[in-house]
Amino acid sequence: MAQPFEILRLPTLALQNVLQFLNPIELFELSQCSQKTTSIIPLAGTKKFKCRINVSSEYIAINNYVFRVERNSCKTGSELRGDRKFIGTIVDVAHISEHEIMSFWDNIYIGLKNVLFQVTKVFKCPIDSFESSRTMSGKIYNSIIDFISTRQSEIKKLEIAADSLTDEDVMRIFGDLKITEDLEMWYRFSRSQTIPFNTQSVLIWHSYWITPTHLSGMKNCIIIDLKQSTLTDDDMKWFLESWKSGEYPNLEYLSIKSFELSRSFTVFGLPSLEDTVNPHFFKKFVLGEQRIVYGAIDIQRDDGVAAKIHFDIKDSIVDLLVL
Repeated sequence: MAQPFEILRLPTLALQNVLQFLNPIELFELSQCSQKTTSIIPLAGTKKFKCRINVSSEYIAINNYVFRVERNSCKTGSELRGDRKFIGTIVDVAHISEHEIMSFWDNIYIGLKNVLFQVTKVFKCPIDSFESSRTMSGKIYNSIIDFISTRQSEIKKLEIAADSLTDEDVMRIFGDLKITEDLEMWYRFSRSQTIPFNTQSVLIWHSYWITPTHLSGMKNCIIIDLKQSTLTDDDMKWFLESWKSGEYPNLEYLSIKSFELSRSFTVFGLPSLEDTVNPHFFKKFVLGEQRIVYGAIDIQRDDGVAAKIHFDIKDSIVDLLVL
């Protein structure tokens, strides 16, 4: 009869070599055996793993391996593989594939929080991305933010969206975490606030509080996307003239929707910002996502960089695509 492989008896270098052959799900399963097996997991180089949480899609991803969370009511028909412990809570799990494990919970959001806390505690890796949902409670959202900010000072991507958040909650986020790549905000500020725009991409769904002063803080952004803004003709003219003079050298895509813009809005002395004679689609991948403008006309910065600009009179949207 084959003898068991006593992994804990291996010398450190040999143990490290063995662990590096295991994928994140296999390493997680090994960590469930004992406190001692949990302690050896970082030897696999897990501190360099990339962790993402996506609340709407109900999963945590470690590299390309998925820890999915599902409701207990959906357990029927699943081929269960026993139970696992996540921050003191024991729940049933199923292996969906080599790349996916699923755990079952009464509350999806508590499940996501506990799974996130457990796997990052085991792997000791940073959290690169937190994509939330407007239906997540502010209490759980804040607890995840607190967890992240006690472990790291920066996060690449953050979506600020949850139920019953306050201005104070959101301002505390910006005080505790630097968002470096992608900021998406669903939260509605009760009044205008001053926040840093350190990211490559800014998407604000309720941007009525954004003023030209805020736009001045976005000069390093590659993408600026503002919904439901209150920017006026004069505000937009000032911004576009600033872009033309080279004050926004990184900007590749701009989209601003504001019903404060007049139907006759234009800029640069042009009669119109729409090609009504021979309109075409213009496409470009910006930060990995295809951006499209239709019926745009040619403009360029003072340094000769070409772009397309379009004003949609019906929807009151100004789009700018730098070529």
